[in-house]
Amino acid sequence: MQNKHIIRLSFIGLFLNIIANIVLYRYFIMEEIVIKQISEQNVRIAEIYQNKIWNINQKLTNDLKNQDFNALIQDKIFLKFAYDSYKFFKETKGNISLYDSSGRQLIENNISEFIDFHSEYSTSWYNKIIIFLDKYFLSAYITKAPLIEAIRGKTRHVLISRAMITDKNENTSEKSLISSYIPIINSTNGEFNVEGVLRISIDITDQWDKIIYLEQAVLASFIVVFLIFFAIIMYNTNYAQRVINKQFENNRELEEAKTKAEMESSAKTEFLANVSHELRTPLNAIIGFSEIILSEKYGKISNAQYGDYINDINNSGKHLLSVINDILDFSKASVDKLQIENIDLDLNKLAISSMRFVKPRADSAGVILASDMPQEHVVIKADPKRLKQALLNLLSNSVKFTLSGGTIILSVKKNRLKKLVHIAVADTGIGMGEQDIPKALSSFGQIDNKLSRKYEGTGLGLPLTKKLVELMGGQFDITSKVGEGTTVTLTFPYNDMTL
Repeated sequence: MQNKHIIRLSFIGLFLNIIANIVLYRYFIMEEIVIKQISEQNVRIAEIYQNKIWNINQKLTNDLKNQDFNALIQDKIFLKFAYDSYKFFKETKGNISLYDSSGRQLIENNISEFIDFHSEYSTSWYNKIIIFLDKYFLSAYITKAPLIEAIRGKTRHVLISRAMITDKNENTSEKSLISSYIPIINSTNGEFNVEGVLRISIDITDQWDKIIYLEQAVLASFIVVFLIFFAIIMYNTNYAQRVINKQFENNRELEEAKTKAEMESSAKTEFLANVSHELRTPLNAIIGFSEIILSEKYGKISNAQYGDYINDINNSGKHLLSVINDILDFSKASVDKLQIENIDLDLNKLAISSMRFVKPRADSAGVILASDMPQEHVVIKADPKRLKQALLNLLSNSVKFTLSGGTIILSVKKNRLKKLVHIAVADTGIGMGEQDIPKALSSFGQIDNKLSRKYEGTGLGLPLTKKLVELMGGQFDITSKVGEGTTVTLTFPYNDMTL
């Protein structure tokens, strides 16, 4: 939920940032391309006027401040000066006025009045915002007394972005103007005196409107794009939030199911351990008493068939005890309660001993049992009892699933570079598909196909062996192919010493 709002706020922040850059670029264009160019143009016009007309009538212009206006309009020299000035003003684009050093207007080429639109006619919220921005970003071009400042010798350029202009025919129009108040300065004897002020007002309505139109078009387009993308982001963030909430609920359900499964598995494992322990006591009695009967310690069995029955009871009891022992060991290993004692052991001797134990069964099944051992004795750290149990499980499985005439090879090979020893049990039995290996390694897993279904077993041999090897710090790997056999490799670190 928090990330959703962060994304939305970030997008709004990006939008506002772009708006701010548009505004800054707008005023950069206005100032650099419009205002400064026209202001420089007005200064050049004033310089030309001063050189061509004002300085030529220097004697007259020196006395303008001290003469009455009624007397001036009767003075032929002034009228000639006024005519030349008016003619120059008319040839120049713009509205030009001439003031004397006291601020009195002497000549104007276009009689009109203007009212600042800002103070009298700004009603819409858009115009109010524009007025505020104009005053802030173009504050250097807004002043209340530009004529007074020009009389004091300072050139002022005033921007009037919206003004109501009333001409001599009382026609009113809305204009944008730049008015430059340029002092006419005469320097004599090292002194600078302001003799007059030239006001040049240039109509920039067309340029101004184009900038505003472009700004409004860009802004409107951007707002449309923003609304589209914001709608997409709103939809996507809501959709993502729904997906995340659903995933969160699924994860919570999976976590609860996992906890429940672990509790059930733990209860099942504990139950199997308890049941296995309870079954061992009567089984030991069955095996023990059947062995006493078979030995005929207290008298001979009169009927030979009874002897066969007792022998079957004894073999079945031993087999069942072996199965129960495997279940008990696997249950303990699953809850990490199986005690492992890792000590230095001679791997060669342990492997040979395991082969001897399984050889009678292999001979009975018509399976060839062979070994591939290094000449030197290999010493590893492991639990002798559990490692022998693992090897016996692997060898017994190989005998069980290898047809008569097949071969089983128990090999021990050292990887001197990595300090590892690989114990491999490879057979030429029925094998299994790669997709069946995970099932064979699962608890009580048995491959249900036409080749393996006829063989008895609980399905604990491989998973118990894998668990025992991992508890001893080893690695269990299995490869198999249907009809070609199975190879199980146990990997352990070894000590670099010989016995």
